[in-house]
Amino acid sequence: MSERELVITAVPTPFVDDGTIDLRALESLLAELSPRVDGVLMAGTTGEFPALSDEERVRLFEVAVSALGPARVIGHIGHPSGYQVRRLAEASLAVGVRRFALLTPYYLPTDATGVLRWYADVSKDLGEYAIYPYFFPERTGLVVEPDLARDVMALPGMAGLKVSGAAAARIAEYAGVLGADQRLWSGSDGELPSVLGAGGHGVISGVSAAFPDLFGRLRAAVATSQGLQEVQDDVERAVRLVGPSVSRLLLALRLRTGSAWAGRMSGPAVDEETAEAIRAVVAHLT
Repeated sequence: MSERELVITAVPTPFVDDGTIDLRALESLLAELSPRVDGVLMAGTTGEFPALSDEERVRLFEVAVSALGPARVIGHIGHPSGYQVRRLAEASLAVGVRRFALLTPYYLPTDATGVLRWYADVSKDLGEYAIYPYFFPERTGLVVEPDLARDVMALPGMAGLKVSGAAAARIAEYAGVLGADQRLWSGSDGELPSVLGAGGHGVISGVSAAFPDLFGRLRAAVATSQGLQEVQDDVERAVRLVGPSVSRLLLALRLRTGSAWAGRMSGPAVDEETAEAIRAVVAHLT
């Protein structure tokens, strides 16, 4: 884990058309990302985790740990079932994962007591490692208010927080309840300067998977305070065009790498006009 983690890539899972995983494409992408970003998040929303078996998730984690080392890999172990979380955590530890993202409970509704109990149970098993609660109300139907976030983050092992969707718009509120050594990342990957200004520490970016050089330049510009506006303009353009859906992101990866980068889940179709615009931005920025 680096001292500053400005850009962490939310890595898509590289499926081929028959639904199997192309590990060679994954290894190639991780090799590209390694010198350009601070770390990776595996099997998150961008990685289509609901479509992965536990065994497939662990295999993705294993490949990432081998490529980048355990300090630069965050494995997402979210499940609707706490029992499944514990099983996946145990298997992930066995392949070297030491940093764990965990989406709030989802599908069946719960309340503040249920959320706190959920994370407390995980903390009992993984408290000696790094745990990163993950708030994404549009995907879970669950809004975690800052006061509840404060209680969650007081549990052993809570090293930071990832917020996406509507939660990302409240980043300053969440920043106000974290401890001095806890980190805060936004899923709004086109807003790194404003995230830092609001008290966050960086972005977890799916779009950076398709544009590693661009986000490497962004990371360098933020670190050195040189040429930031120009690169930020390019980042906003890429995120505005490619970021709205995993379907668009996978298209950008296909165009840039030549690998299949198919999806396993149903996503919105990309119309011809948008596809041509993505083709143009990939040609210009990669």
